[in-house]
Amino acid sequence: MKKPSPVILFDANPLMVKRTGVSYYIAQLVSGLAATHPEATFVGYYYNFLGRKPRPTSPAAPNIHYRPIYHFPGPIINLLRRFRIEVPIELLTFMKPDFVWYANFLSQPSLFRTPRAATIHDLTFVDLPQYVARKNLSDLRRFIPSQLKQLDFVVIVSEFGKQRLHDVFHVPLKDILVTPVAPPPPVTGNKTTDRKILADMGITGKFFLTLSTVEPRKNVLNMLDAFLLLPEELQAKYTFVITGAIGWNCEAEVARLAELKRAGKNIMHLGYVTDEQRSALYRNATFYTSASRYEGFGMTPPEAMMYSLVCALSDVQVFREVAGKAALYFDQEDPESIARVYERLLTDTKLREQLAKVSLAQAKTYDWEAIARSLYDRMLAAIEKGHRS
Repeated sequence: MKKPSPVILFDANPLMVKRTGVSYYIAQLVSGLAATHPEATFVGYYYNFLGRKPRPTSPAAPNIHYRPIYHFPGPIINLLRRFRIEVPIELLTFMKPDFVWYANFLSQPSLFRTPRAATIHDLTFVDLPQYVARKNLSDLRRFIPSQLKQLDFVVIVSEFGKQRLHDVFHVPLKDILVTPVAPPPPVTGNKTTDRKILADMGITGKFFLTLSTVEPRKNVLNMLDAFLLLPEELQAKYTFVITGAIGWNCEAEVARLAELKRAGKNIMHLGYVTDEQRSALYRNATFYTSASRYEGFGMTPPEAMMYSLVCALSDVQVFREVAGKAALYFDQEDPESIARVYERLLTDTKLREQLAKVSLAQAKTYDWEAIARSLYDRMLAAIEKGHRS
């Protein structure tokens, strides 16, 4: 029997910015879809008003194509939505796909009742609204509830998120598909190259690491306070390295980092790092940490675990789901609790070695091709259901 050859449209707009969690998720999942289902065509649409933006180059495969929207500025879509004017996806893309996957929360209506799904990455806008930018918060609160009712199914990135989506919006569990975020394979390196990469970033000794945008939800202030609670000999021996861009509403974090730098503390903020730098950091860190107050999945712990790097994490449900027994957990609101875990990992070599073995095994439980197959099967089922109705 001949396999169906559907045309699946997806939102490629997050691929147009620097690597973020959402852009990584879309790129890897589309790559998995294209690899496991070469009979299908995947078309990524993106706003390119008057042709001013470059064409996306990744993900790339013979059955992945990109469709620029030249005639409509992207920001106008949300502006019109706020006035209850929604533009059908077919009028934007000039095509009639078999299925549309909206990979970043919000969706568009269809002239032809084309089957569709949307990925809701997290419910921060419900559970911790104080950590969401005001404009985004207003849009998500206003539009998500009604859009959920129009989707054929909803995609979310964790079992924790699935249950929250069901509890808050009463979406039937059978209509929610979990697509976890598999970490990329580790990149090998050598000591000489790593030493140069780290030295170029200003790192010459031992360090532990966090990767996160500097914003209130990521809880950088409590991690800084925890570092200062460590014994002085550990503060002198280890540098706390923070990477990630400066986010929103983070004046207190920026001021604190500047204050500690002036005081000569062993704390570094590197800002955005390249993939090469990121890999060198993972290969050489003593452990990885995140004190995040809330995550939809938490991509960086499994990414770190692919390098057999031990993790010290917030004791939140989604991190327990993602990292399991491969991490130590602390009360993210208590710097003393964080410091105790940090000190334990910095001083107990045997414990780090034991956890490192579990870390890699845990990270390998996630696989993009298996995740892609589960999504594709749901897409096909929705297409077939649409044909019957």
